[in-house]
Amino acid sequence: MVSFLRFFAVVLVFLGISCSSKEAPKPAQKNGITSSAASSSSVESSSSQEPKALPPQDSPSSSAASSSSASSHSSSSLSSRSEISSSSDFLLTVQNASGSGTYAADEKIQLVLKTAEEDECFDGWKVAPSKFKKNLKLLSADSAEFKMPASAVTVSAKFKSCFAGLESVVVGSLRWTVLNLNVWTFSGSSCYQRKKANCEKYGRLYDFPTAQKACPKGWRLPSDSDWESLVSALGENGGTKLKSRSGWQNEEDVAGNGSDSIGFHGLPSGIAFEDDYMYLGSHAYFWTSTEKDANSAYYRSLDYDSPEVFRYSNLKLAGYAVRCVQDVK
Repeated sequence: MVSFLRFFAVVLVFLGISCSSKEAPKPAQKNGITSSAASSSSVESSSSQEPKALPPQDSPSSSAASSSSASSHSSSSLSSRSEISSSSDFLLTVQNASGSGTYAADEKIQLVLKTAEEDECFDGWKVAPSKFKKNLKLLSADSAEFKMPASAVTVSAKFKSCFAGLESVVVGSLRWTVLNLNVWTFSGSSCYQRKKANCEKYGRLYDFPTAQKACPKGWRLPSDSDWESLVSALGENGGTKLKSRSGWQNEEDVAGNGSDSIGFHGLPSGIAFEDDYMYLGSHAYFWTSTEKDANSAYYRSLDYDSPEVFRYSNLKLAGYAVRCVQDVK
């Protein structure tokens, strides 16, 4: 019995050794994730080989940033173009007059002449491009209004010599101009009713201080005694001899026109007084250089209903016509 038990014990020991020599089962894998040992083995295997080069790729975040940047740049460019195309300021360049600047389309700008060179007269406005000349409206002989188009424009005030081809007549020891002076001045003179056409036909109307310096170099405003010498040389009905042959108002049976026998071409240019204009077609008034007092000076006049030349005085602020004289050597 004892020997049987020993034999059974030996068998059990043999069976135990046999079982312990079998390979242990590998751990189960879950969701494709290996154990740390397997991961370590994989890394060691990979490190023994040179890694393959991969083409550069933008990460999702990098692509999004690039796309955002491009979108922002495109939006900025569109915004910039939109601001330029919707701009309402256009450049107006004005030469020899005030008014230069940037303006909105359809804005109205007043243009006023600047001081001209000596012996130069205003000769109209030039607009470039010329298609915008229709946007210019004359306000007076000295100013205009320009309606701004949706484009850059240049407006120029033109000038010419006031005395080119100046005509004159000699009476006694004096040479007289045979047309009323039409020299533009920055202030102190105007066209009748501020119309350029009246300046071209009748000359300008000057206040006394301006008349004293309006004649060109070598000429002067005639004095009261100069006028007296002219009237004496004409003799009877001197006014009729000075008046032009047309343009004068008639009075019933009395013809207003004169004979213009010496070529003086006296026109009924009217007067300016305190921003009012009077007597065009019926009277002509000419300043002399002779003062009566601090506030008034002498003038000569021709009337539609008289053959005489009259002598009066008036306030220096009145606007009358001007003739110029030279001493004959």
